[in-house]
Amino acid sequence: MIKLIVIIFTFFINTVNSFASDDIYLVENNEIYLENNENVLELRENAKEISFQSAFNILARKILDPSDIIKFEQLQDIPISNLVKDYQIQSEKIDDIKYYANISINFSKEKVKDFFSKNNIIINVLVSEEYLVFPILKKFNTLYLWEKDNFWYDSLLQEYDQQSLLKLFFPEKSHLNKFKITPIDLINENYLKVEKFLDFYKKKKALILFLEEDFNSNQNKFKSKLITKVFSNSTFKEINLLNDEIKYDNSDFSLVELIAKDVIIELENWWKNKIDDFEITQDKRFEFDILIKTDDLKNVLYIEKTLKDILNENELNIKEINQEFVLYNILSYFSIERLNLALESKNLKIKKSDVDNIFIINSY
Repeated sequence: MIKLIVIIFTFFINTVNSFASDDIYLVENNEIYLENNENVLELRENAKEISFQSAFNILARKILDPSDIIKFEQLQDIPISNLVKDYQIQSEKIDDIKYYANISINFSKEKVKDFFSKNNIIINVLVSEEYLVFPILKKFNTLYLWEKDNFWYDSLLQEYDQQSLLKLFFPEKSHLNKFKITPIDLINENYLKVEKFLDFYKKKKALILFLEEDFNSNQNKFKSKLITKVFSNSTFKEINLLNDEIKYDNSDFSLVELIAKDVIIELENWWKNKIDDFEITQDKRFEFDILIKTDDLKNVLYIEKTLKDILNENELNIKEINQEFVLYNILSYFSIERLNLALESKNLKIKKSDVDNIFIINSY
């Protein structure tokens, strides 16, 4: 009989009371399997090193433009452990044959940015504002949205990575939501109902993911069709999310779970493509000034910190300060449009002032 030992504990490095994280830089659930050599300390150390490498590869693919992935893969002797802020061994399992560990790694935002900057690699950490998701399923001529048995909703939520650059919000399945908005309201593009629903949840944008699954009883085959729309500024816009829908035709079984997996991946790519519309170029810099009134010091400090989190070191500098305002100078590869995309998640927007090349930042 195999003896099984289960150890579950929390392990902190460089923290006292909490596992601090910037969501993007936190890579969770790195599962490591090793052959048991009966040296627990050595196994744990090996698992840690493997998880660091795996997690950093995952992080790189999340924050780097596709064109820079090849450059990243050519780097050698990366000091990954130096880039780790803290980590947790969530659980360990050891038996006579195998060693298992589940490890979450939190990388240092500053050190990661510095590492890629020194290697002339641009990182992409623009987080979207939250999109409210309407997952509509039509199956056997029945529409599902907030019903408990809407497994399209469940599959999408299961596949969604909370640390993604694209932030999604799934309203709970409830009778209250059923009264507030129906699948027919969404299919018929009732923008007043959508806006009222978004206001209730304090959101500004939405994604309508309408999956229709038919079953051909003569052929005993499933066929699926997806319609995706973005709602913003009282307008619906259809986007082509799945380019190869033919692979979802004539299946022997339901493909809802597979489609959900593909949809989440393609939604993340869709967001990256939105970012790429304002591509950073190393040979072009933008310079402009931003004026912030000092009547609310807390707001000044918040906006300054937000801009510093987005921009590279030394790209934001105080040009003038007095009792009425602070004037910041920005010299960056970020255009106004790209900065505004980055500020969406903070409900901030840069706007032109009455003075040439001076901008202001407003909440919206």
